[in-house]
Amino acid sequence: MSVKVQIIESEAGWGQRVDEVKTFPTREAAEKWAREYNRKHNPPKDTTPDWYMYARVEGQGWGMLR
Repeated sequence: MSVKVQIIESEAGWGQRVDEVKTFPTREAAEKWAREYNRKHNPPKDTTPDWYMYARVEGQGWGMLR
């Protein structure tokens, strides 16, 4: 069973959109990749910039894995 990870672009005043979808062979691999992506490309938890990109694993619910 493959698991998809969406790369989501978010911009204040414009909302969000899916920029890219990556597919992984396992949920573990997908979550590991998403956490690494989010740690590298996102600010600390207590700040929200006007524009950012984040990875979200299919079926994870709301929020970003860190």
